[in-house]
Amino acid sequence: MSDPAPISSECPNCHQERAVTYTREELAELLRAGADIEVICLSCDESWPLSTEERADVARGLERGY
Repeated sequence: MSDPAPISSECPNCHQERAVTYTREELAELLRAGADIEVICLSCDESWPLSTEERADVARGLERGY
């Protein structure tokens, strides 16, 4: 099992920072596949994919071992 890799993104509805945790392997596979990396705001019942810039930040973090 991989270490958890929490990520966060601003909810487009309430503008609060929301976190979700994937494993490092899950994130790497989603990035390789070009699949959406979803974040959920339970308060607003909204979900959205990470932006291109946020995906790039995640990729850099994985490369650095964060």
